[in-house]
Amino acid sequence: MVVSCERPNRLARSRSPYLLQHACNPVDWRVWGSEVLEEARVLGRPLFISIGYSTCHWCHVMARESFEDAEVAMVLNGYFIPVKVDREEMPDVDSFYMSYCLSVSSSCGWPLNVIATPDGKPFYVRTYMSKRELLWVLLQIARAWQSERGEVERVASEALEALKSMWAPSFGSLSFEDVFKSAYSSLSSEYDPVYGGFGSGPKFPVPHNISFLLRYWYRFNDVEAVEMTLRTLDYIVAGGIHDIVGGGFHRYTVDGRWLLPHFEKMLYDQALMLATLIESYTIVGDPVYRWASEKIVAFTLRELWSPEGGFYSALNSESGGVEGGFYTWTIEELREALGGEEFKLAYRLFNLSDKGNYYDEASGRLTGRNILYIGLPLRDASNIYGLNVGELLEFIDKVSVKLLKLRESRPKPDVDDKILADWNSLMISSLARTYQALGYSNALEASLKAARFIESRMVDGNIIYHSYRGGEAYIEGMLSDYASTSLALMDVYEATFKEHYLELSLELLNSMVRNFWDDKSRIFKLKRGGLTSDVLEPYDSAHPSGYSMAVHALIKASMYTGEPKYSSLAEEAVKGIADRISRAPSAFTYLLSALDLKYRDSLELVIAAENIGDAEPLIRELWTRYQPDKIILVVGGESGIGKIAPHTRNMVPVEGKPTLYACKRGVCDLPLVGFEAAVKALGARRVYVRGG
Repeated sequence: MVVSCERPNRLARSRSPYLLQHACNPVDWRVWGSEVLEEARVLGRPLFISIGYSTCHWCHVMARESFEDAEVAMVLNGYFIPVKVDREEMPDVDSFYMSYCLSVSSSCGWPLNVIATPDGKPFYVRTYMSKRELLWVLLQIARAWQSERGEVERVASEALEALKSMWAPSFGSLSFEDVFKSAYSSLSSEYDPVYGGFGSGPKFPVPHNISFLLRYWYRFNDVEAVEMTLRTLDYIVAGGIHDIVGGGFHRYTVDGRWLLPHFEKMLYDQALMLATLIESYTIVGDPVYRWASEKIVAFTLRELWSPEGGFYSALNSESGGVEGGFYTWTIEELREALGGEEFKLAYRLFNLSDKGNYYDEASGRLTGRNILYIGLPLRDASNIYGLNVGELLEFIDKVSVKLLKLRESRPKPDVDDKILADWNSLMISSLARTYQALGYSNALEASLKAARFIESRMVDGNIIYHSYRGGEAYIEGMLSDYASTSLALMDVYEATFKEHYLELSLELLNSMVRNFWDDKSRIFKLKRGGLTSDVLEPYDSAHPSGYSMAVHALIKASMYTGEPKYSSLAEEAVKGIADRISRAPSAFTYLLSALDLKYRDSLELVIAAENIGDAEPLIRELWTRYQPDKIILVVGGESGIGKIAPHTRNMVPVEGKPTLYACKRGVCDLPLVGFEAAVKALGARRVYVRGG
């Protein structure tokens, strides 16, 4: 991203695309760091900390209205030390101040604007403000700082102590089955029986909630759990949140019907939605889920793939300064692009209108533009139009090819081209699983390239870096980076059975424990050192928390290696937040899905074969089953897995045939020799027939 103005501010030297978007503001922004705190201390000025991200619609609005304004800049530069923070680049800073917002306000989000003492203690917070509101707030606080500084600092110190109390351990004991059922009950009470999802809007997909429902069905054979999953996915795939033309999913919709999105596309949403669609496909075999998965892969490789080998972070919600301009259509554009009978069917199928079906969020008025919105499960829509599902998908793809070509002539949304270790790892995992479930070699190839990129460019010994841009890795990794990368490498191992990936996974996991496990408080901290070192962030929100992924990685490591130390540490970490889990179990759905591996008789499946090719039919059988309580190891031939998993050293192929050893908690059944015997012992696939 090139900064093109005569007098850029200090952000021009930053790497973050979000900060570079503000490099031409008249506000004299600083980049967060110890130097800023020292400058504020020396000058005796409060900090004005504005936190956002490059694809945030309301961040752009506030920038245009206020931060590009000379009057606002004069006040900020004269009375405050203005600081810009990219929440994706510095999630610890965002979590620190978001925790404060949540403790004092019912309305939190981005842009997050915090005013703090020179040493960073917060005492005022607001999200989006108009220019008039912002100026009033700034002048009032500037006066208070001059006349009542002691009182302001006292309030800020009390706020910080309250935050530290919030981040303290909350020890307790759990009945896993009780909290598992309680989380399900809570999700059920929030479930929208008409359009799926949870709540009435705004609606986020939250894929780990959907995956949790699948595990609940798997554990208790609860039909309602799987029906909630499928209805939610059906309406998301048919909604405006799904970019039917180009593939992939927008971040959320402002309404309850999945119609009106904010149009940013985040890498983590693509990764998590892909994983959930693949899981659901293995249960019901719905071609719509396979189709939507293919479109996510195609979109991600086309729009978010870096030539260096990793994945970019996001696409902006705006193009040409217009929210959604890249993704919406006038009737005239669609009629000209499609024409004839094709346009007539598209008009009805996508709920098009001459006046548009896309409402402006602020005014509630129709914009004259259309979102391609089906609004019904595609199998229902196919019945209405006298087509089978395959024919309907073929029609949508035919329309998509034409519109995608036309869309390419429009101004494209900006790409946030920083590469984040944790978000990339989520995609690496999902692509590896896509290869396992669907056999897509391009998904495996991309997964391996991204894994090698992180290993070669973002890992230095046992240290992983959080962000990469412009040929350089920077910002020391946080808990989520280590945990998610460790998990991703485990998934790559199970897609390739190359033990190097499992070895590296365990190295990073051990480094994670050394760096983030607090022996005194017996919990995992988000980050080491500095103002944000006390932050505890265990809740699963739009994506799984680093805490939950850390516990998951420890549990899986114990299953692979047979080492009880990993399982014991996972148990301790859960005890440290047990009271939080008991009070709000549905806020921990990813964690509870991970704990399901620990608190049930999960399967450690070891395949012994003289060469891996002989075992391929059995491996593919295991890959394509929905069986979330298993891990797979392969021994034999040139495999060195015995060093990692000593308990497998005596597991050999019997009679030269691929042999399956099925173990639970380290206790193994008799070897199952050959494909037929192994599959028979494993039992029938767990599938779900709609309406059955």
